[in-house]
Amino acid sequence: MARMKTTVLGGHGFIGSALVTGLREDGMECWAPARDDDAIFERDLGILFYCVGITADFRSRPLDTVEAHVSLLQRVMSRARFDRLIYLSSTRVYKRTMIAEEDGKVAVLPSDPDDLYDLSKLMGESLVLSAGKKCSVVRLSNVVGPGMGDTNFLGAVVAEARKDGKVLIRSSSRSAKDYIWIDDVVAGLRAVAEHGRNTIYNLASGANCTNAQIAAILTDAGIEVKVSEETPVVTFPRIPIAKLARETGFRPHSVLPLLSKWIHAEIRN
Repeated sequence: MARMKTTVLGGHGFIGSALVTGLREDGMECWAPARDDDAIFERDLGILFYCVGITADFRSRPLDTVEAHVSLLQRVMSRARFDRLIYLSSTRVYKRTMIAEEDGKVAVLPSDPDDLYDLSKLMGESLVLSAGKKCSVVRLSNVVGPGMGDTNFLGAVVAEARKDGKVLIRSSSRSAKDYIWIDDVVAGLRAVAEHGRNTIYNLASGANCTNAQIAAILTDAGIEVKVSEETPVVTFPRIPIAKLARETGFRPHSVLPLLSKWIHAEIRN
């Protein structure tokens, strides 16, 4: 992708801003338009990364969620000029399945408000893959790293630990999910842009991390940790990343050492 033109929609959020920084540091031309900038329909966008999204507050903002994941995307697909579009989706779509394969079936329940996010992401995926243009879908697992904020589980836990010197993890120690480091997300998205096909890719670490492992890191950092063991165990399926590695050559780092280093640094600050 040397000297290629790139555009990042949603380039001022956690993932988008990291992607913009990474692309520019590598000498790429990268435009990160502001929200509602109609110039996106007038310029040649080159490689377009669609990072627009509503995450932690989607339950209270259902209309905004559909606008971000589907409606704006439809306008971009029909009116904008780009060479390839990379649509950021989520491994949340696997939460009702046992196997998290990209080409497998997923289950959603429209009557469950918690599934609105998944349904809107799946609609976006279907749109970009059915439009007859060069597009790839990237299903991201739980992205962590500096600048992530405190609106999701791990960010909130670390923020509470830093503020109070102690933390209550309101989820079973056996609960587990996949976390991926933000730098690996940037590298993985670039790999898909360079080598990906018109298909779906999981972008994850490939290994689940339990709350017990997170608690151990916090304890090692000097934090008093309590865990609500009476809460249900919530475990997401392991996210396979063989397709991404096979077709793009990209493999992420093991996330636990990176998590440990970051959490220790956050606590010290």
